[in-house]
Amino acid sequence: MSEQSYGPVIAAITSLLDAGKKDGSIRTDAVPGDFLQLTGALWRAASTPENRAPRMLALILDGLRTQPQD
Repeated sequence: MSEQSYGPVIAAITSLLDAGKKDGSIRTDAVPGDFLQLTGALWRAASTPENRAPRMLALILDGLRTQPQD
């Protein structure tokens, strides 16, 4: 990701995380940089014969929740 696109992406992630923190659905310790780095792994997962991206995304999103859903 170029420096030019990094700022707007972090700003968008910040808005989403802040909204979730405000309504109590997102952990208060979630930070945009961590989310971006974790989701960056999805690019590589999607290019493998076994598409692991949906399962990995579910794990990431579960980790953001204040209380994981079953």
